[in-house]
Order: sequence, then C-alpha cells, then structure tokens
Amino acid sequence: MPITEFASLSLIPPNILSDPHVVEFFSKVSSWQSSSSGYSLNFFTNPAESAEIHLITGWDDVHAHEKWIASSRNQELLQIAEGLLNIIGMVHLDLDFNEFPVGAESLVCVRSTSGAMKGVSEEAKSKSMASIPEYGWTGHGKDVQEVSTGVYYFAESDAYFEPGGKEDMHVRTRLKRVQFT
Repeated sequence: MPITEFASLSLIPPNILSDPHVVEFFSKVSSWQSSSSGYSLNFFTNPAESAEIHLITGWDDVHAHEKWIASSRNQELLQIAEGLLNIIGMVHLDLDFNEFPVGAESLVCVRSTSGAMKGVSEEAKSKSMASIPEYGWTGHGKDVQEVSTGVYYFAESDAYFEPGGKEDMHVRTRLKRVQFT
C-alpha cells in the first residue's frame, strides 16, 4: 500500500501564490517529484491563510521519499525555495494514496492530537475510505514514523465532522485546490 505525504508550507512575504516565480517553482516541484515517485502531486491552499500551501502525494514507502529528499534534484529545489517558503510540517500517513480523490476541488483536514477523533460520526468512522454521499470521499491516517502527531482525517465535506468534545484537541483546515501550470 502506498503511503500519503502531507506537507504544509508557508510562503515568505512578499511572495504570493500568483507570482510567476512561485508558479514556476511549484510547477517544477510537481514535475520533478512526480517523475521520481510515480504519483501525482496535489496542491491546496488554506483560504483563511493565503500564504499556506499544502502538498498531498503518494510514495511507495518512506524509504522512497527519503531517497528523493536526498537526491540532487530535490536539493536543487530546496535551494530555490530558500527565501520563498518555509516548511511548516510534513508527515507520512498510513493512508493509501491510491484511494485519494485526485480530482477533489476542496477538502477538510482535521488533525486530532489525542489520536481518537470525537466529532466524527460513527457511520463515518466505520465507512472511512468509502464514498458516503453526504460526505464525499473520507479517509484518515496516522504518521507512520511518529506516534505523537495524532490522526489526520480528510473529507470532501465539512458534514463529516460533527461538533466534538472540548477534551480532544483538533486542528481543522479547509483546503482549496490550486493548480500551478
């Protein structure tokens, strides 16, 4: 089963998403990384934070991604990225990327730091990875390398997430697809 990389990046001001050099950079990232991994790269922004960019893609395993990270092409991209963006975080999720809705225009991501998601309906939990009509696609995964980062829940609809208890810490991010072409 391929894993899912979920990376969160932040543009450094005065860079903005529509700047030609930003578009060129992410186009290059998409082309070079997908040719190495064999999986499409999906970029999303956070409408509430215009500088945030989230990358979602697949890898055969963590070792394959680590090999890419060490490659000369990725090192070249990291040099270009200096002064352009910061890496907020990155996780390798035990979420089968083959199930990811590559055509989704928007997603909601909720990170549950306790590892148990209150506020996700029991029907959704039992059918996660299935398409439930009112939710669209849903999926979740834990970081395969760290146990402390919690569980990441994704859905095409906010309806997937019911109001939950305050004892569980959640970080909810709405994601809107962006194309770099």
